[in-house]
Amino acid sequence: MRKLSYIALFIFGLLFGASLAYITLQKVIASRGGMGMHGFVATANKVLQQREITELLICSKLAMSGGHKIDNISLNIRLNSLLKPYDNGQQRAFYVLVYIKGYAFGVADSIKDKIKAYDDYACQTQYPWLLKQEH
Repeated sequence: MRKLSYIALFIFGLLFGASLAYITLQKVIASRGGMGMHGFVATANKVLQQREITELLICSKLAMSGGHKIDNISLNIRLNSLLKPYDNGQQRAFYVLVYIKGYAFGVADSIKDKIKAYDDYACQTQYPWLLKQEH
């Protein structure tokens, strides 16, 4: 009988511990924004379809790869205004920006002739404010 009690107590402890761990992990995931990311893939796909955002990021990476300094403040202000409609109050716009930036920088890095691509994307005419002006 004593052995049966220990086995029952052990099983009860395992179930209780697993339940407690599950509840705790759900709260940790929710506090870090994991639960609020519902629809992230669809939102990121919508942003990828906006050429203005992706080309802006590609041009910024091509400029940096070409040795130019870019105006980060102007770039961030424009990106914030373009991504503001996608913000759901749980930093979704920030996560989308990180994802899109990684995508666009990957595209720019995969281009062999970056100087020609800078001209092909018409970066200087589309975004004349992008390059930092030397004082």
